[in-house]
Amino acid sequence: MISNKIKAPALTIRFAFYPAILILFSLLGFSGNAFAAKGGFWEQTSIVLMEGDLVFRDSFENLDTQPLVPMNQFNIGDSIGEGEAADDTIGSINHQTVWSTGFDGGDSVNAMNERFEAIDPVAYTENNASRDDAFNQAISGSVMADFVSQAQAVANAANTLPDGSAGMVTVLLGNNDVCADTLAGMTDPGLFESQYRAGLDVLASPAFNDMVDVQISSIPDIYWLWNAKRDSFLCRTFIWPFVPCQNLLADSADDCASSASREDPDTVYEGDGPNCQRRKAFHAEIRDTYNPILRDVLAEYQASNQLLNAEYVDVFDVRFDSSHVNGGDCFHPSEAGHELLAEKAWCRSKWGAADQECSP
Repeated sequence: MISNKIKAPALTIRFAFYPAILILFSLLGFSGNAFAAKGGFWEQTSIVLMEGDLVFRDSFENLDTQPLVPMNQFNIGDSIGEGEAADDTIGSINHQTVWSTGFDGGDSVNAMNERFEAIDPVAYTENNASRDDAFNQAISGSVMADFVSQAQAVANAANTLPDGSAGMVTVLLGNNDVCADTLAGMTDPGLFESQYRAGLDVLASPAFNDMVDVQISSIPDIYWLWNAKRDSFLCRTFIWPFVPCQNLLADSADDCASSASREDPDTVYEGDGPNCQRRKAFHAEIRDTYNPILRDVLAEYQASNQLLNAEYVDVFDVRFDSSHVNGGDCFHPSEAGHELLAEKAWCRSKWGAADQECSP
């Protein structure tokens, strides 16, 4: 896991050891010119105090520590990021319930924002009703093409806050890129990748502190949203025909060869009907094309020494049941669905690594 880096060792410790180290290097035959040739001795060496122990390292830029919390948290996303219909009301937004920046202490969602606040309410500037316009930049209907504008909006909003910069940014985009009228209507993978790179470029730009934490979530397995409500006559007949994800929901009755086939979207069984096969192809495109782009492109940036405090969090294996899907539009996560996403996103991130509640 990638953790935050110490930028400035404690001065009292550094100065206390300067004379001894300079004498040592003089005895070993190092000259001032040798130090200059290396770009400056103190750019190469540091001594820091960590948990009561002195640590000597060749390069303090590679010395990592893990803070308990980021300074704040912003959200980039689509209708899930707005908590759309989480209260079972079609079209309503429920920012207070969102898995990432949610702030309603009275609901069942223990959002990442609330977890950070509980750990260190002094160091962490939490999201609340008065700050939500700044911290939650998600917009319903957003696609990957909107990543750039939302990232820029985060940078602008961060400038207006007392912290002056973003400490952490959660990103969950791509759901509307894969949901389309047909399988062929999904966002072209090459275009999806270029749009994703453009958004990462903004997060890696001088508009953001180079230590900003970024959490990129995979696209969830939307297949299970269909499965969760497939037995509802109301959903199938009156709601789903108007939901813009017809490559999954059209002809929504189950025509898989068996219940075993329906429960196994990774495999096409003999006897699977055309709609079952289409839904499994939809599932496979997210698994094999779009999520690998999110994961692998981020890894490329980090290999190039950018976004070193970013991480990809895979939630594709999270299965939604009926309680996790709201009863209004029969498609977006309910309050329980946001709680499920919050739990998985937290426990699979570096922040939840030491959380005993995340232990198997």
